[in-house]
Amino acid sequence: MQKNAGPLVWMDHHRWTILLGLLVVLVAIGGLEGHFNGLERVSQIGMSFLFLGVVGAIERNTWLRAVMMLPVAVWIALMLANNLWPGDGIDVLLTGVAAVLWAGSMLIGFRQLFVSAHSEYERLASGVFSYLLMAVIWGMIYWRIEAVAPGSFNLPDGVSGAQQGPFLYFSMITMTTVGYGEITPAAELPRMLTGLQAIVGTMFVAIFIGRSVGRLT
Repeated sequence: MQKNAGPLVWMDHHRWTILLGLLVVLVAIGGLEGHFNGLERVSQIGMSFLFLGVVGAIERNTWLRAVMMLPVAVWIALMLANNLWPGDGIDVLLTGVAAVLWAGSMLIGFRQLFVSAHSEYERLASGVFSYLLMAVIWGMIYWRIEAVAPGSFNLPDGVSGAQQGPFLYFSMITMTTVGYGEITPAAELPRMLTGLQAIVGTMFVAIFIGRSVGRLT
């Protein structure tokens, strides 16, 4: 009995590390979408595991777990419905529910910086998870802006506004304030959002480092 419980105990104590690894894989898949067939379906399945994993990482018998379970159930139902009756309407609903779940997952990961954790290593993993997820969310926002209003971003030759990967890349270099300049905002809304993202990303790092150092002193 003890041997069978071993892997489960390990997974329970490394929830955020596992979720972080899954998120990295999803980001990599997002960068390859459009180059290989079937990756969108793989990405949706991976997102389902991620959302379920976040729900499992919440403390048991709390209102937060109940609140997160509802959109996760809706997401899975819509994903199954989309396989049976594909259509633009279901795609729009999937995008909306995914946005809610991405935001909720990010906030729950950030919350781990202020609650008890199995180890400081897990707390660090949850912080990095939230930081990376923030970049993913902003990248999806940029991607949708370009889809609704083409020309909102100056894109390099060979890059299409239908591709998600370039906007994930742009989001990550914006949040880290690197700014290589291959992709730049051309409209007022994305300009304001990129400035806001740089500020929020910097503040997150400051809070993250402050909390981490404070617990070690």
